[in-house]
Amino acid sequence: MLIFTKEDIKLDLAREKEWIITNGLGGYSSSTILGLNTRKYHGLLVTSLNKKLNRNLLLSKFEEHIIIGKNYHNLSIDKYSNTNYQKNKHLEGFVYNVYPTFNYKVENIDIIKSICMVHDKNAIIISYKIISDKNFTIKIRPLVNCREYNKLTKEPDWVFDQIASQRTTVIRPSYEQSPAIIIGCDRGTYKQKGIWYNNMEYEQEIFRGHDYIENHFCPGEFIIDIKKGISTLNFLVVGDKVDEAYSTFDNLYSLDYKEYKKFFEYEVNRIKSMIKLCYNFNNIKEDKLLPYLIQASDSFIVKNQKSITAGYHWLYEQGRDSMISLPGLCLATGRINDAKDILLKYAKHCSYGLVPDKINPEEIKYNSIDTSLWFIHAVYKFYKYTNNLDFIKINLWNKIKEIIDYYKYGTNFNIAMKHDGLISSEHNSPLTWMNSKYTLRKGKCVEINALWYNSLKIAELFAKRFNEDFEQYIVISNMVKKAFNDKFWNDEEKCLYDRIEKNNKDSSIRPNQIFAVSLPFSILNLRKEYMIVKKITEEILTPYGLRSLTPKDKNYIGFCVGSQEEREKAHYNGAVWGWLLGHYIDAYLKIHNYSEKGKQEIEEKIIKHIAHNIKDYGLGTVSEMYDGEHPHISRGCISNACSVAEIIRVYIENILRKKNNVKWD
Repeated sequence: MLIFTKEDIKLDLAREKEWIITNGLGGYSSSTILGLNTRKYHGLLVTSLNKKLNRNLLLSKFEEHIIIGKNYHNLSIDKYSNTNYQKNKHLEGFVYNVYPTFNYKVENIDIIKSICMVHDKNAIIISYKIISDKNFTIKIRPLVNCREYNKLTKEPDWVFDQIASQRTTVIRPSYEQSPAIIIGCDRGTYKQKGIWYNNMEYEQEIFRGHDYIENHFCPGEFIIDIKKGISTLNFLVVGDKVDEAYSTFDNLYSLDYKEYKKFFEYEVNRIKSMIKLCYNFNNIKEDKLLPYLIQASDSFIVKNQKSITAGYHWLYEQGRDSMISLPGLCLATGRINDAKDILLKYAKHCSYGLVPDKINPEEIKYNSIDTSLWFIHAVYKFYKYTNNLDFIKINLWNKIKEIIDYYKYGTNFNIAMKHDGLISSEHNSPLTWMNSKYTLRKGKCVEINALWYNSLKIAELFAKRFNEDFEQYIVISNMVKKAFNDKFWNDEEKCLYDRIEKNNKDSSIRPNQIFAVSLPFSILNLRKEYMIVKKITEEILTPYGLRSLTPKDKNYIGFCVGSQEEREKAHYNGAVWGWLLGHYIDAYLKIHNYSEKGKQEIEEKIIKHIAHNIKDYGLGTVSEMYDGEHPHISRGCISNACSVAEIIRVYIENILRKKNNVKWD
């Protein structure tokens, strides 16, 4: 449980602390601990209405007004053009556990507001518990919208139509096939109005160099008279395609306040069961950090699409990220069936030896040199966690062989094995995980060839298990290992070159060489592995991840600030990436022979910072990236699948399992 006191929720500190809860369908609810929306992506109900997983903002927020006699109090906080921030003097505290809770106090009246998404439904419950020593009135005005989550509403060429009753209202934009927004309250009356709240500002969009002003529609207000004593007030908001919205609302809406409590209890029990599954599956004891990470891990898995969302708020499904994060999100947490579904999905779409980097109903993109190799690595991890060779042989083994054959003889994007056994591509688009035009890494890249070597060794292992020809993989892997050691070792810097393009060797100190140490099959001797980890520790390690470039490099950019172009330049030229910590920890413990001292150092220098970080930016989760320079401010997605997954995986495999003497590898 993350608790924030009145001192913690001062404006300058609190507006950068964001929470997010999800519904398992690709939708979410998210804001700051103030209830102040600082991003265009914030909203109480953002839903995914179709198989494309396009998210739509349908409910921005509730504006709550407390009327006590002649006194009028506003619980909400917003920022409008040419105005200062409204001071939220009534917010006393904020608590984030399974769901967010805001604690307000108005003239000795306690108002506790909790928000819960309904799992597997495009719906949200907003519940108020009120403890009052007097009678008063509360007016609640919903601010609705209907736009793609990454756009803004200015002056739409449509209007909102509305059908209202005593306690419910149905709101729809006036264009064809528009969704329905249905809002219901379990008490009070609804008064239809229909006004626009104009010029709301999102400060994070200003920082990111994007358009930041928007208008929201207020269809009316719910008016509820509250009596002295303890009482409750509950709202159900559904946003979906029309038929689905009416069906969901009819099934969930109730005038009985006890029914709404069940949604919160169900979500608490659902999260508890996932945590218990993880403990039992790994035979580990209870831990303080792990429950937060397990809850965060659940937010990325979209079961009806058999997919992994790469990050919130703006990333969708990405093949590379799915393969990297699958071991941590699915295998380490005991969600084996989810892992099966995702592996089968990507195997089905493998073409010419390339596993897709993006899948949606309109197109499938294959522009990645490493997603196929991460797929093989994910299959190997599946084997290590389950020992289910039958599943691999029936469903995945042929795809692994196909991938290796295409990489050997050449496939799209000029991806091919050269005469020395190393994989190269001269394509004019970024194909590695550093997928920016500012880091166009042509030629033979260090991490690609470390992955290639491991893929060959994994194929060798499976071929032996399946009584098939394994010697072909030994021959190539031996050739790769020799060429890798001969060509990638930088004797001057005592580490690896980042890439080799024709006769030019890139001596940039980047984190990509860590995979030559961290991956399960060693391509280097222990002395070289030690020197690589030493170099990375000295130059690019931070408590939150690995810098994408050493600060000693002339191209280093320490802060991800400025225009979108300036920030993009910094992403792979200095920004710290959280997901790389998993492989750094693997490498560090490997060279220290998984000693108790090594594990204690990792816990002290890294895990403690992660535990602290989950209260800093995205609550209970791990960010995508950070500034390269102190204080390493969070950048990019507030919640990133690879970052969360790799911490879960490495924490369970190398720290928690070892503490309980559970055998691994």
